Amino acid sequence: MKKIIMAVLLLLGVACAGGGYYIFYYKPQQDAELAKLMAEQEKVEPIAMVEEEEEQAPPKPPVTDYYVSPDKLGVRESPDYDAFVESVVYRGDKLHVLEKKDGWGRISPYYVYEDGGQEVAEWVPMEALLEVAPTITKDERTETVSSYIEKSDDFKQHFEMFVKKTDQLLKDKTCVPEDFEETSGWMRSITFKPRNVYFVYCGGIKQANKIYLDVETGEIFYR
Repeated sequence: MKKIIMAVLLLLGVACAGGGYYIFYYKPQQDAELAKLMAEQEKVEPIAMVEEEEEQAPPKPPVTDYYVSPDKLGVRESPDYDAFVESVVYRGDKLHVLEKKDGWGRISPYYVYEDGGQEVAEWVPMEALLEVAPTITKDERTETVSSYIEKSDDFKQHFEMFVKKTDQLLKDKTCVPEDFEETSGWMRSITFKPRNVYFVYCGGIKQANKIYLDVETGEIFYR
């Protein structure tokens, strides 16, 4: 009986010793190694994710569409302020830039007007362009449009109708600002008396290009 009790006590002692080894030595060591491994993974994974995101992000396409900022901007035949002005663009006009060179933007193909002649194109200064269309208030628009037609016959008398109908013809692209500037605005017609009619040429100086305006009714018509 004593032998059996001794054997049981011996087994209990061995079990307690094993449990103590596991609790006080082996398990803390495992926990420490696990904590170290998790800490290393937390440091490595975010870097890998950032690198992966950077590799997947496509490059931004270059900006090629711009808007005119000043009220009026000369388009020149070479990238130089001393170059000949071929045409004029206006505030808010959208331009597609084909090439950028020394602070200038080319907005047309190259042309050669004679055999062996120099290549020319249409250029505008990039400093006069915006990436976003400018906000134009009603008063600013009225001022701009009126500047095109301020030499019209009886301008002050029919100011509101002239501005309204000029703006309409510009917006629907029937006319361009140069049309009004070339004719000094609206001219009084004597063909339709007693009606109060004025006219302007848009796109040419033929009868087919002649646009009439009855300032009393606001009617725009052709002959």
